[in-house]
Amino acid sequence: MKSLITALFFSAAAMIEAAEFRTWTSIKGTTVEAQFLKLDGEEVYLVTKQPSEIKLKAADLSLADRQYLVEFAQADKELIFKGDITVPEHEIKLPNDFLKEMEQILNFPGESDLSFKLHETEHFVFASNGKIRVKGLAETAEACWHGMAFQHMEFRANWGDEKMLVIVPDGQETYEALGEYQVNFLKKAGQQDAAMHTENVWDKVGSVNMFVPEGEAKDLNLMPRATVFHTRDSKAFRDEFVPFQTHVICSALYSFQLGGMSQVSGRGFFALQTGHAYYKEILLCKKTQTNLLSSGSEGEIASKSGFKDGRSWARTLRSLVKRGKVEPKLQEMLDLDVHKLDPEKLVLMYSFSSYMQSTPKRIASYAKLTRQIHTSNQIPDTSEIARIFGFDSVEAFTKDWSDYIKSNDFR
Repeated sequence: MKSLITALFFSAAAMIEAAEFRTWTSIKGTTVEAQFLKLDGEEVYLVTKQPSEIKLKAADLSLADRQYLVEFAQADKELIFKGDITVPEHEIKLPNDFLKEMEQILNFPGESDLSFKLHETEHFVFASNGKIRVKGLAETAEACWHGMAFQHMEFRANWGDEKMLVIVPDGQETYEALGEYQVNFLKKAGQQDAAMHTENVWDKVGSVNMFVPEGEAKDLNLMPRATVFHTRDSKAFRDEFVPFQTHVICSALYSFQLGGMSQVSGRGFFALQTGHAYYKEILLCKKTQTNLLSSGSEGEIASKSGFKDGRSWARTLRSLVKRGKVEPKLQEMLDLDVHKLDPEKLVLMYSFSSYMQSTPKRIASYAKLTRQIHTSNQIPDTSEIARIFGFDSVEAFTKDWSDYIKSNDFR
């Protein structure tokens, strides 16, 4: 018996050396670093580095983990469809100490007035000053990060160990100073058009991206770009799942997973990113409060939004599609940019993201589409998108999307 136990131990140890260790995630957000051992019926057996064997229900694993089992462990494709559709962002249970104050402060070179206290979570650093309290925003960000990791197999690995910086300045003066810093940074980098655009829209938007000073990014292990909120109410960041904040965070996370707008060629990035952000905002907050801004060549600014009632987009679009007033067309939607938007077109982008994330099978296809964009730095043509979702033609795919809009599943 002793020799058998010893043989089993060395067998497990050899397997650990030969195969991949990865982070496995549950619906609740708990994680374990382990290696796949076997799949037995409805249960997955994993081996940790100790080594010790653990057993988990396949239906309790993230969709990304189930995709991994299908692609790399020869599991049956039906495993992806185990369990019910969940909202992982609402299921995650964060520990009480998930948000920690940091000893460091964030300074911007040459700007003595731009100094921020820092708090960190597992995947983000939050810079704030004055009366700002970032706990609610931090809860939202970590929950939305979990939602991405739950659906997209490579998201965790793509993210790595760097953290995303989110800046929440208290007061218009600090926000304007950040804008001046960003404009000067872009001018020094020779990006005159970007500097002019930033100067034109900075004070008119609710959030914007900016470059993190290189030294601070290195010292704090930050990604090179930060999200900045234009604070109008210092108390607005204390609650989780505030619509606009949720929209901004989800847009940033999905843009990261796609590979970033500057890296992806071909039309469609804007439609996919915008649709995803509105879908998550409405799914998680039950309404949308987000408008988009369009800036013209002469410096004029226009606001773009969906239907006025941010709680009833699905009902309104369903009626328009049923009556033939609006017709979903995939290529036309992918060709949209912010200048071409009207309420119907914006809500169509939302409906497309909702459609792609409405069943386990579609979510798996959506993750595959996102992965293909990330690896190829290109939006596939419409026939390839249809194929990824299991259709022989764009027409059949578009009909399925249209039928979804007309159904009560779209909400």
